[in-house]
Amino acid sequence: MPDISARVSFLKQSHLFRGVNDKDLAAVAEIMQESAYGAGETIFTEGTPADSFYMIYRGRVRLSRRQKDRSIHVATLFPGDYFGERGLLKAGIRNATAIADESNTLLLVLYRSEFKKLLSRMPTLWDNFDLMMDSRQLASELNFPWLSDNEVIYFLARKHHVVLWRMLAWPLLGFLFALGVLGLGLVIGPLPSGLPINLILAGVGGFLVVIALAWALWLYLDWSNDFYIVTNQRVIYLEKVIGLYDNRQEAPMSTILSVNTEADYWGRRFFDYGTVIVRTFVGQIRMTFVRHPLQAAAMIEEYWNRTKQVSRKLDEEIIKNSIRAKLGVPKRDLPPPPPMPKPIPAVQKAPVKRFWDKLFPLRQEDGGTVTYHKHWFVLVLHTIPQLGGILAILVVLVAYPFLFGAPPLWLVFILFTLMMGLALWWFYRYEDWKNDLYQVTPDQIIDIYRKPFGTEDRKAAPLDGILSTEYRRNGIIEVLLNYGTVYISVGGTNFDFEDVADPPSVQQDIVRRLQVRLAKKKEADTAAERERMAEWLGYYHKTIQEIEEERRRAREGGIG
Repeated sequence: MPDISARVSFLKQSHLFRGVNDKDLAAVAEIMQESAYGAGETIFTEGTPADSFYMIYRGRVRLSRRQKDRSIHVATLFPGDYFGERGLLKAGIRNATAIADESNTLLLVLYRSEFKKLLSRMPTLWDNFDLMMDSRQLASELNFPWLSDNEVIYFLARKHHVVLWRMLAWPLLGFLFALGVLGLGLVIGPLPSGLPINLILAGVGGFLVVIALAWALWLYLDWSNDFYIVTNQRVIYLEKVIGLYDNRQEAPMSTILSVNTEADYWGRRFFDYGTVIVRTFVGQIRMTFVRHPLQAAAMIEEYWNRTKQVSRKLDEEIIKNSIRAKLGVPKRDLPPPPPMPKPIPAVQKAPVKRFWDKLFPLRQEDGGTVTYHKHWFVLVLHTIPQLGGILAILVVLVAYPFLFGAPPLWLVFILFTLMMGLALWWFYRYEDWKNDLYQVTPDQIIDIYRKPFGTEDRKAAPLDGILSTEYRRNGIIEVLLNYGTVYISVGGTNFDFEDVADPPSVQQDIVRRLQVRLAKKKEADTAAERERMAEWLGYYHKTIQEIEEERRRAREGGIG
């Protein structure tokens, strides 16, 4: 069992105890109780009372939840992770089942009664735990279907409420003005001339009240749709303006260079908000107006460092096993590697849908290559003159007999010739639209621009060179028809997948393939490096044995 000093060192690594000195950490370590579990043992069950909080000192814990009479895997937690926070501040009910997933799992347990005592002695702890519990609560209420099956949300936050209050200031003033107009209409009577000014003012005031309330509701929904997310795989900024704008900017954990904070005077002194800046190879993701910015930055930095440490530790264990194999020593059991992202399952489409997709292909998958085309609405926009001309000719051909009698043959010939010319022109634009291709292969992203009967421009880059991705849907048309542009940064080159259908899914396709590609590349590189190191160490061990054997023989020869 770990002694107090070992516990203090463990607690120091957690953002939950950021800013706590060693003396107070020792007091926390003494209060926390130890609980050991074997593989498969239940720690607590969904639906039972919650009165304790757990930190994983050693081992692994699996969380699951019941859904429609079956168990759904929620997350797998590792040393340094924590769970059970619902039991800290008030009596609640467990919303998941926790099971030890590894033998000799050791947990540090903090009970609610002891935690309240800690808060009275160390009020600085409140900000750390408040941010954590707020993030966990928000994550339990929301669903992000684009997350991978093995992706766990570590940090989730909206902008500070001060942003909402600032946004609601104008609707509030408008509401007060509308109430004044409404009240005036209710207290005064009609003019001497008989004009019902009171009814007019009451009607205008009531209308303005409705407008102000609708405006405030729209601003609240706008504020509530923006999120900052940190998972075990990436950092994400999700921004949405209802009906006008939709954007998701993200960067893999492996591209993070630093995590910094900045705050203005009001944020530092009064409202405790600030900006967390996550710098990557190609820029930065700015999390503006975040509550408890110092604690948020510490949380992000901890998980970023832990991701690197887990990967490094797994590599070390694999290297040790390679060396043991070279020396003829039995291998040790390794922890399971993170599961690969799962591909999106194919959906069986109706015959009409298949015909439409064949005529206006938006996403095609052939083998390991996914091809995206521009949205069909872009084709409609670019062919309005042709479609309008064909429609006008058809209207003339149909209406002419009713207005003037049978049309002369020369007029029919001219109209059909014009219509055929417009149809050929439309077909040329259709082929031009169809020839603009964006492709993602298992190892490349490709942008192809091809003119019918003309030149072809082809731009390609390695998939594992992607540093960040972002998508945007601008304007109500793009939001309603669900198309937009995916921006991909690859080294010093930018790829823009313009006007593709369902840009969130396109971005997710790219991210998922990038994760698979990076995992395979890392596995191949580390395997080759391990093999080289194991061979050198094997040669070293063999050489030492040969030297020892030569010395033994020399000693035996000298004695003889």
